[in-house]
Amino acid sequence: MNFDVNIGEIKPGMILGEDVINNGSLLLSKGMVIKPSYIPNLVARGVSKVAVIAEKKYSDIFLNPVQKFYAQTYECVAKLIDNLKNDYNITASDAFPVVENILETVFTNKDSILLLTGFRGKGDYYYAHSLDVCIYSLITAKAMKLNYEETVTLGMGALLHDVGKTKVPDSILLKKGDLTPSEFDEVKRHCIYGYDIIRSIPGIRPNAAKIALQHHERCDGSGYPCHLKGEKIDTLSKIVAIADIYDALTSDRVYREKVLPHEAAEYLLGISNSAIDSKIAKVFLENIAVYPKGCQVLLNTNQVAVVTDSNKNMPLRPILKIISDKDGMPLQHPFEFDLQSHSNVFIVQMFN
Repeated sequence: MNFDVNIGEIKPGMILGEDVINNGSLLLSKGMVIKPSYIPNLVARGVSKVAVIAEKKYSDIFLNPVQKFYAQTYECVAKLIDNLKNDYNITASDAFPVVENILETVFTNKDSILLLTGFRGKGDYYYAHSLDVCIYSLITAKAMKLNYEETVTLGMGALLHDVGKTKVPDSILLKKGDLTPSEFDEVKRHCIYGYDIIRSIPGIRPNAAKIALQHHERCDGSGYPCHLKGEKIDTLSKIVAIADIYDALTSDRVYREKVLPHEAAEYLLGISNSAIDSKIAKVFLENIAVYPKGCQVLLNTNQVAVVTDSNKNMPLRPILKIISDKDGMPLQHPFEFDLQSHSNVFIVQMFN
């Protein structure tokens, strides 16, 4: 049974009982679980109330097991990082099950898990970024056919790559304006802080700590903290560097808005012959679907569509199913639409 809820009373985990349509545009579809990042977007668009069919916390109700996995893993990552921030003693056995669960899900539900990455509010960035970078890195590792030991080490390092930021003051990390040179120097030290933190965790391999140290190094020597070049940067660190850039670009930050996935992909392509490893970047973009199957997008025609498949030759121009007309009203008979064949039509927003 549906009931109307005022926007100020909406909680993550409520399930939409009706489509959310505003000014003729479909914002969210019936049956979707409301995620934390959706609420401020609805407020910004002037939505005053929505119809829901459930009122439970997002950790208690889900439409599929992958959503449950993501929420539970997010909570585990948050707890793990908070424990490190508070100087609690942890061992590799505290992080290993988290990495193992992510690895298993990546191998069995890649498309489903990609639908959940990149969607969080600005206040959720830190923990979700750590989780998403780990997911992207492990998907890349699978495609590169890394062995099990390398893959687990990569997962550990990716999950904890930014743990050094727990030693950087929030006043710097959350600053909305430009950083002073001294503040930026402190931010850059998070790589060294993270290296020291991970090295102190019993049972974690040294290469996992090296990922924290090197994930801001760039192949042309323009990175930090050691200005390493080319082969002097560990391969696992190169993978995490690309995942880190992509996730940072496609996420809202306190100091800037996110860009669309294809814009982030184009940026990676632009620096793939200089700052990042071109071979790893190619594998990354071929396997981290820019617009994963099942996500909803808004076109410049004001039509809403669902991604049904990717174009191998043009991954930034997926195959769609149009589900609304130009006035934003749902179609009774959705139809297939190949962006590769329509150069004047492009994606302007992604919903889920």
